[in-house]
Amino acid sequence: MERAEIAFCLEALRKILLRALIAVGATGLLSFFFSKRLALHLIQLVQVKAYYFSLPEAFLATVELAIYVGIFVSVPIIGVIAWREFRPLLEQRNIRGHLYAASAILLFYLGSIFCLTVVLPSGISFLLSYQGGVVKAMISIKRLILFCAAMMFAFGCAFELPLVLLLLARLGMVTSRTLTKGRRFAALFIVVVASVITPTPDIYNMSLLAVPLYVLYEFGVALVKLSEKRSAGAGALA
Repeated sequence: MERAEIAFCLEALRKILLRALIAVGATGLLSFFFSKRLALHLIQLVQVKAYYFSLPEAFLATVELAIYVGIFVSVPIIGVIAWREFRPLLEQRNIRGHLYAASAILLFYLGSIFCLTVVLPSGISFLLSYQGGVVKAMISIKRLILFCAAMMFAFGCAFELPLVLLLLARLGMVTSRTLTKGRRFAALFIVVVASVITPTPDIYNMSLLAVPLYVLYEFGVALVKLSEKRSAGAGALA
């Protein structure tokens, strides 16, 4: 990448960050009016009893939830902004930026929904299984919301892996051959990443992220192979 392209990318990232903050601020402010109801729905979904241990904790928890919801809702807006800013650079490399932006948004929401409907109920149920007898769980509402938000965003970002691999391949940075040979290293890296970004240190919740992440890696390798075959076919026709 040339110096001019690096400068272009840095300027584009600055504009994206500024506009993203505005979008998150606006959507977060609107979400605040529904945050109390959303918090109650979230607690009912994960089927736990939540408590607050100081007078302002419940209020602060709803404020944090409004910010998380603002970020979550703003993902399509941020995706469109990113596509518009990087569009000239992507067109120079014959990359359909609008398809990548739409796919990134879709994969993020798929990962978050998968976490919300499958991972969180299962993972929290596993963690609560350690209580019994004189040991009872008293879960802070603020920490519960933080835990759920962190997990959802972690899964949303993790589901972007196939798209990242495909984009790197289109940019000529990786090939299907190197990705196939590096499976063992990729598996080790995935385990390390899952252990870092999962809010809890237990193996069960880590595996709930690591296993889908490796499946997505293999799916990404398949997409790269398909892209290479299409490029080779187009080159042969030309």
